[in-house]
Amino acid sequence: MKGFPDFKNLVQMSAARAADKGDAEVIAFLAEDGSREGALTFAGLDQAAKRIAAGLVDKGLSGRNLMLLYAPGLDYIKAFFGCMYAGCVPVPAYPPMGARDIDRLKRVVMDCDAGAILSSSMLMPMIEAWVANPGNGLSLTCLATDALESNTDISGFTAFDANPSDVAFLQYTSGSTGHPKGVMISHQNLIANFQQIVWTFAHSSDLDYVAPNYKTVIWLPPFHDMGLIGGVLTPVYAGAKVTLMSPLTFLKNPFVWLKTISDMGAKVSGGPNFSYQYCARKIPDEKLQELDLSTWQVAFNGAEPIQLDSLNTFADKFAKCGFDKSAFLPCYGLAEATLFVAGSPASRGAKSLQVDLDQVAKGKVNPDAPVAEDAKIASLVSSGVLAIETDVRIVDPQSGQACGTGEIGEIWVNSPSVAQGYWNKPSFSDSIFRAEIKGEEDSKQFMRTGDLGMMWEDELYVTGRIKELIIVSGRNHYPQDIEFSLQSSNPTFRKGCGAAFGMTEQGKENLVVMQEVASAAGDQTDYSRLALEGAKAIAVRHGITPKAIVFIAPGTLPKTSSGKIQRTEAKKLYELGTFAPLHSWESAAFQKVAKPKKTQISNPEFNDWQSELYGEMQQWVADKLNVESHHIDLDVTFSELGVDSIEAIDLVDRLQDRIERTIPATELMRYPTVKALIEHFANELTEKDLKINNIDEHGSQSKTTA
Repeated sequence: MKGFPDFKNLVQMSAARAADKGDAEVIAFLAEDGSREGALTFAGLDQAAKRIAAGLVDKGLSGRNLMLLYAPGLDYIKAFFGCMYAGCVPVPAYPPMGARDIDRLKRVVMDCDAGAILSSSMLMPMIEAWVANPGNGLSLTCLATDALESNTDISGFTAFDANPSDVAFLQYTSGSTGHPKGVMISHQNLIANFQQIVWTFAHSSDLDYVAPNYKTVIWLPPFHDMGLIGGVLTPVYAGAKVTLMSPLTFLKNPFVWLKTISDMGAKVSGGPNFSYQYCARKIPDEKLQELDLSTWQVAFNGAEPIQLDSLNTFADKFAKCGFDKSAFLPCYGLAEATLFVAGSPASRGAKSLQVDLDQVAKGKVNPDAPVAEDAKIASLVSSGVLAIETDVRIVDPQSGQACGTGEIGEIWVNSPSVAQGYWNKPSFSDSIFRAEIKGEEDSKQFMRTGDLGMMWEDELYVTGRIKELIIVSGRNHYPQDIEFSLQSSNPTFRKGCGAAFGMTEQGKENLVVMQEVASAAGDQTDYSRLALEGAKAIAVRHGITPKAIVFIAPGTLPKTSSGKIQRTEAKKLYELGTFAPLHSWESAAFQKVAKPKKTQISNPEFNDWQSELYGEMQQWVADKLNVESHHIDLDVTFSELGVDSIEAIDLVDRLQDRIERTIPATELMRYPTVKALIEHFANELTEKDLKINNIDEHGSQSKTTA
């Protein structure tokens, strides 16, 4: 493809990089304070993978699917390559942190028929306890790969030589719940996608030129496609260097991300919309003088649809640090296409169209047409031009016929990076990955994305998801447009923290909006006024009146680990009433009012020190959620408290202040609930006191003897 080296598989790729670049550093991993925690050279990665692979072969695991449950870090990356060197198929996942995680993980283990679970020695006691729990019904071998790496002899070991079409790994999509779907990503899918990404970002197939100009900094979760493929595997393919950090490091202090870009002189980095919003909101102005972002040439944004407002806010704030908004590179992709499908030309910046919302609702847009004075206008950001050797068609999802220019339909993709299908789901895979456009004779097969969009002047514009469309009175309404209208009407509504969805009652679909409000919001009178203000904004811009607007506390809207709004999950919470609203407003046209359920929780019994700290943390969470403290149970994970990951980081900071030491991310995995952490700290302090007392006693005894 365009002169790129075309490796047979990722094992051959890694071995070739080790031979060519040897002791050159490929991956550095940062601690939470931004200091270097560890690093790997190309040769070091190859050697570690061989040792782990030899151990897996000795255990009889060749050819099996293996679950990877690691904290972000070098152990995970070495294990991922070790699996492929052994002829195993890695299945990346995040260690379980609570009942919800465990249930999902069980389903993934069963769906992929995992042969074993791989993790680190540090996490192994937690993993083994989870597997041994009779209620989970699992019988799996658990292996610590750092032990395999240090104890395995690789003399005589030969790495597995996979065919290009063999499955390299299974990517379970972040939305997998009741029926998990593992996307089968082959070696040739990955190599094609690496080439597509490098060509878009660097516009060259000469990797000797690309490598020194492809310095990358990534904080994204390595268990998902963007963090793993874009952040780890593509730099290895390009022979470039990447600096990684945990997502928790970014959430705790986003300044570390930008400071690392500045210090490394990085060219490539990025994330979803919320990461740019978060930096603009959280990084104080006085810290800007410490940043030089002038080397940042590719600031990718992989969230869809792209929010122009987020990009402009970030660019305005960090322009004084040398950030050039032409570095923005909006892009589009999904796990079913390995990762990357389309992206803006490098160094152009974001391109947007001003579109009439009425035209969007009718499914056909003509940005060149004159706009009426009273038209409701919105910005639609381009996801760029198509990746090399990629064909995207816009298709009517009902008829299967191709749409014309400017017509909105389902995005269908044909590309060498489109995956083979879903693991062990042949008929469902055929319906998604092998669709044909009705009326066309070439029988070309496409993958149905489930996303809606249009092509305009050879660029792709993503407008939403089919299953999230809200159809009222025969008109299509996109939830993100409604959310934006509401959030723009008053600064109390948190940007990017609302979910609009349709509720069908008696054959009619009505609009409901669940929206976070700033903690500074006032009493019920103020909430009523805000609700009416928001309803008016939606009615004016979209011509529909919401059935209900529900205000919720900051951090309580369901989101994925990458920050995407989970509208389907929000709808379930609303239907079941399993959330604590700050205020519920309902239009006079509707009479049925949702009555959310609350659960009474009793406090655990602690000693005085534990009880004091427990009460303090309980009150902190209660204040965040605007509920009575006796409703708060701290014997649940941080996510199950009802606070998002950002709020959880604030809570951890408070705990750190109380115990006067840093709490690393790995410790949060071993003790995932606040109650467990408090008990752990109490034991730690008790042991420390005992040691001090023993030293004192020993010292006084020595003096007496003398």
